[in-house]
Amino acid sequence: MSWLRAILSLVLLNASLCCAQSDTATSIRLQLAWSHQSQFAGVYVAQIRKHFENEGLDVITFPGGSGINPLRELQNGNADVAISWFNNAFEFSKPGQRITNIAQLFSGSALNIICRISSGVYVPKDVQGKRIGVWGVGDQDILYELLDQLSIPRNSVEVVIQRANGEDLIDGNVACATAMSYNEYWKVLHSGIPSSDLVVVDPQKYGATNIEDGLYVMSDRLQDPIFREKMVRLIRALRKGWSEARIAPTLAAQSVQKIAPNLDPAQQLHMLQVVLDLIPKENKQFGLFNLAYFDKSVRRLSAVSKNSDVDPRSLWTHQIWNQVQKEDGRKLPLTEATRFYVTEIVKSTWFKLLIYLSAFTFALSGTLEGMNRNYDLWGRLVLALLSGLGGGTLRDIIIGGERLDFFYVRDVVFPTGILLIVLTASLIGLRYRDFHHTETFKTIKKYTDVIGFAGLATLGAMLALAAGMAWFWAPICAALSCAGGGVLRDVLVNQEPHTFKGVIYEEAAVVGGLVLTVHLGLINKTRVLT
Repeated sequence: MSWLRAILSLVLLNASLCCAQSDTATSIRLQLAWSHQSQFAGVYVAQIRKHFENEGLDVITFPGGSGINPLRELQNGNADVAISWFNNAFEFSKPGQRITNIAQLFSGSALNIICRISSGVYVPKDVQGKRIGVWGVGDQDILYELLDQLSIPRNSVEVVIQRANGEDLIDGNVACATAMSYNEYWKVLHSGIPSSDLVVVDPQKYGATNIEDGLYVMSDRLQDPIFREKMVRLIRALRKGWSEARIAPTLAAQSVQKIAPNLDPAQQLHMLQVVLDLIPKENKQFGLFNLAYFDKSVRRLSAVSKNSDVDPRSLWTHQIWNQVQKEDGRKLPLTEATRFYVTEIVKSTWFKLLIYLSAFTFALSGTLEGMNRNYDLWGRLVLALLSGLGGGTLRDIIIGGERLDFFYVRDVVFPTGILLIVLTASLIGLRYRDFHHTETFKTIKKYTDVIGFAGLATLGAMLALAAGMAWFWAPICAALSCAGGGVLRDVLVNQEPHTFKGVIYEEAAVVGGLVLTVHLGLINKTRVLT
């Protein structure tokens, strides 16, 4: 029987080792950006309500505080995930210790600059010559960018490291101080300083973007599929925690008290109510890293940072967020990152010039049609507007959303340019009646038509994809953009559209839209865009 006992002992030992390894695999050490407070209420709710446990995670939270840099803790191996600001990641990410944002918790910024009227600051420009308190955690960069926007020399203010909780502003040691809208601002008010003595400056209104609380991990760990899967579960649990904190903020504030009993309950509830405005309300937006803010922040930080080894491309990924969306059953033909860069292309100067050329070329066709029919100036203008803008109008009606009001209402270059084309063509027609029948003109018109067709078809497909529409709308919007105006024009003049009679036209746009969609789908799978 001794051999049987030995075998049983080995089995039990292996089982215990497996359990220990399993516990380690599901354990996550989360380093907070600051000490326990309502800023992290969603974490505590997820813990108390067992959302972490239901996802198979054992999350251990470590409070931050003065002298504790969450990303240093991450790089030193004392944490698996850290909550921190983007400018902190920009400063500390370096070869061998790259840091990546896997999910953004705050969709906006809570950083303000508070000044006292009694110190001589009535409007933002009055900060010149004043003493300003900062924490030195990146908030000074936001201050400097604000000064640049206000055309105030940086050396015209005295920047000092301030004490916690806005004490230097309260005591009058500084005229202005950086402050969080959910924390120091209210502590200043509770100290007895009336709101009538305060000027609150929001740097974002001046274009100074600050990306605050996000989840950061070591970049190399994202190569491990097991770790990535754990991060997906972590984000799901946090999303539930913040969602329930929004539904029942009083109970959520009580969960903060359970973690840190010495905190003021009323103050924590008020803090939570402000923080909830920074957390996305829609589940599908929770955790999404804003690439527009990223671009602005990188431009700002690149100009002031001493970290020459940083690789901005490694500082973010949508890989985890995309997987969360996929498991939620929300899958778009393009990821948010690809859609963002498609939109940036559409907004670029060179692409806008191409679209102007395209619209004006089609408008010229409408003008010539009116001249051939001996229409007066008004008739030519109507046909030109329909030809140049009609297809885009039909497309934008289908897309809706931010495409309305129409592009030519926001951008007067379109109607103004078309009016000039009609006037110019009409004046030339008075002097050279058959100019549009010459071989030179036909050649120019042929190639500009090709450019116009390509530009409008590409624009239609890209706008549909950027709007998040299903893939099949891309070729439809491509065809509408380049052919819709001509069809409307032909209907108006009681003429059957020639493209309905076997002329290959819309078909080419449809094929082009499909090719573009497939191409973007392939790009969509590359590391940079995912």
